[in-house]
Amino acid sequence: MTEEAVQTSVHTAADTLEAVAHGAAHGETVDIVHHLTDLNSIDIFFKTFSLEGLRFELLGIDLSITRPVIFMWLAGLILLLSLTLAFRGGRLMRSKFAHLLEVYILFIRDEVIYPNIGEKDGRRLLPFFLTVFFFILTCNLLGMVPWGHTATGNVNVTAGLAIVAFVTIQGMGIVKNGFFRHFRAMVPSGMPAFVIPIMIPVEIVGMLAKPFALCIRLFANMVAGHAVILVLLSLVIMAKSYILAPLPIFGVVFISLLEIFIAHLQAFIFTILTCLFTAMTMHPEH
Repeated sequence: MTEEAVQTSVHTAADTLEAVAHGAAHGETVDIVHHLTDLNSIDIFFKTFSLEGLRFELLGIDLSITRPVIFMWLAGLILLLSLTLAFRGGRLMRSKFAHLLEVYILFIRDEVIYPNIGEKDGRRLLPFFLTVFFFILTCNLLGMVPWGHTATGNVNVTAGLAIVAFVTIQGMGIVKNGFFRHFRAMVPSGMPAFVIPIMIPVEIVGMLAKPFALCIRLFANMVAGHAVILVLLSLVIMAKSYILAPLPIFGVVFISLLEIFIAHLQAFIFTILTCLFTAMTMHPEH
């Protein structure tokens, strides 16, 4: 890890600990579950602002602006500004940040997309997979900054991403092979007739299980890391000892550094699995 990453992890741990200690000093309990599941408030400089006034529905659909929604907007804005500034004017390699972005882009293109989908189809789908990767990565990393929040730690967000992946997987299979051939390929050729009624429900379950696995995997991994950090910080408050405090703080710093790696890993896993599932529907003969 770079020195900047270590400093960020230390500052994040210190800020979180100060917030927890501030609540404990005022007689508040450390409610880890509430911290992980609260969607209707946002913390800014140790002050909590309610989002209850932003709850509304449209045609029976809940379109309330919650904490994950705000941080998804923030992630999109960060991506839009950073990529625009890094590659403005159509020129590459303008800065070290552009160099870093190019490493990510070339890795996803040459090691994930082209080997699995092929260059011709991969070139068309490259913007989609790059968007998925960078959006998930940015959402994951926003939870590592002080007063930040990991939008992908909410199952509604990961479910939405999984639905987008499911539509892409099935849609590209239909576009590539046609509607009837796409669904006919679900059952391998040469299958005995009496097995087909059994195989069809099994294949349908498998079709739905893939995006479900994408959803739960991303959600569970992002929630787990933050839960461990909060538990370790809570130990500091519960122990009320300056002698024991360094041990949980060391654990928080270690887990925070690990979370930076996990943030990249989960973005990569979601992207490569979506790519593999898409390749399977586009090229069922393989």
